[in-house]
Amino acid sequence: MRPVDTELLRTFLEVRNTRHFGRAADNLCITQAAVSARIKQLEESLGATLFTRTRNNIQLSAEGERLVPHAETVLLALARARHEAQLGDAGQRQLRIGLRNGLWGDALQRKLAALRDSDPGLRLNLASLEPGEAVRRLLDRSLDCALLCDPPGLAELDSLAVGEFSLRLYGSAGRQSLRRAINGDYVYMDWGGSFARFHVRHFGDQALPAMSTNIVELALASIADGGACYLPAGQRQSLAGRGLLPVRGAPVHTRQLSLVFHPEASQRETIEALARRFSGLRL
Repeated sequence: MRPVDTELLRTFLEVRNTRHFGRAADNLCITQAAVSARIKQLEESLGATLFTRTRNNIQLSAEGERLVPHAETVLLALARARHEAQLGDAGQRQLRIGLRNGLWGDALQRKLAALRDSDPGLRLNLASLEPGEAVRRLLDRSLDCALLCDPPGLAELDSLAVGEFSLRLYGSAGRQSLRRAINGDYVYMDWGGSFARFHVRHFGDQALPAMSTNIVELALASIADGGACYLPAGQRQSLAGRGLLPVRGAPVHTRQLSLVFHPEASQRETIEALARRFSGLRL
């Protein structure tokens, strides 16, 4: 089998998405005849029929269905390789930062915006990761640094304290007492081991929560019409816009925010500058 031109794969996916040779041609800025020729060339190269064609109806064949994930993988890998090459050719630097789901907020947004303004040659790649996954990627060097609650305590990693992360109990406007909040439609948000111990100390004798999750968006959706959940104190303004207010008398859980990185990180100087930029961060 001859090597397959990536443009053939791109055309194949466009026809699959539009289910129409004419619309695919418009999207690719080529003629409809060129689209037909490319699909024919790809089918001949693979030795398989990729589409079944009837009047005004184009459907993937079984062989075409199997090709889709492979075509997407090839094009994604090519795009990533091109991106990395362009970064290197332009002399630009990229900083890969891991963030725990739920840590994002206006204060962090402002810090990152100030960093970009002060260092326009720096490209930021941010990913939402669970702490365990962030640590694994720091160790295998596929991540430059991670903003975590409490350092992991591993000798193989360095960390710099940059601020605090506080969790407060928020409830809908009609559920403002601590007793009503915890005994009602309470959602347990999994913020890790430290928060679990805090929760047992303060609420260990309470009934099991209505729901447990580690997905902030799901927790917010679940308490939108009544309920309570521990959420970042730094998001008070945006939570108020959703009708969620701090519950009176509820204990607050505060943890240290640390920027964690490998001691031999190639971007160490940039990471340390980021830590200085993050200093005093309150989320």
